[in-house]
Order: sequence, then C-alpha cells, then structure tokens
Amino acid sequence: MTSLSEFKPAFMTVEERGPIVVAHISRQNLSEEENIEELGQEFTRLVEHFGCRLLAVNLQLVNLVTSAALGKLISLHRNLHRRDGRLVICGVHGMVEDVLQTARLTDYFTMAKTDDDAVALLNNAVV
Repeated sequence: MTSLSEFKPAFMTVEERGPIVVAHISRQNLSEEENIEELGQEFTRLVEHFGCRLLAVNLQLVNLVTSAALGKLISLHRNLHRRDGRLVICGVHGMVEDVLQTARLTDYFTMAKTDDDAVALLNNAVV
C-alpha cells in the first residue's frame, strides 16, 4: 500500500487520523463544470490504491452539488461497503443539505455535523 502523503488530489485535502481519513472537499461547486469524473477517480484511488477503509468526507465548503456528484458519493459508499469499510458525510449545510434530504440520501449515508463527530462514529465502527 502506498503512503497517503503521495496522494495529490485536485478536489480535496486529506488528513489521517489514525486509521481514519478525513477528506475535506475544497471546491465550492460540485457540478459537471468541475469535472466530476476526476472527483470520482480521486475517491476510487483513496479506496483502491491507498487502502482507505474508514473515510469521512467533509462538505463544509460545498455550496452546490449536482446529481452527478451525488452519484460519485453513492459509488464511493458502495465501493467502501464492498470492502467492509465505512463512509461518513459531514459538514453538510444549506442547499447541499436540502438536496441530500430531498433525495433521501440523509437516510442512505451516515451523517455527522463535524469532522470530530464523523471520526467518533468511524472509531466505533467494527471493520
């Protein structure tokens, strides 16, 4: 497994908290104009290349999310689930929260308010 320090993503910054990785999405808009395919590839690399199994995705900076971006989060959730991993989404607010609620994804994803809350949930996960 390669060291996460070698990961140079365009859509996020990552921090390791023991076995847990917190990915802070660094774009305000997650739409097709922002090359959502690249976001999906970065999520895949985290899981498949770097062996991430416990992941918190912080959406605090995100103000706009499209269905394509939601699809990448759903794919990430499924990819982790197949590997006995866990995903927690945190920092959701405003329109992004409304979209997740309307799509009923707040029931699909494990949600937390903050990074620390997400890490606490993941620390309690049996993997």
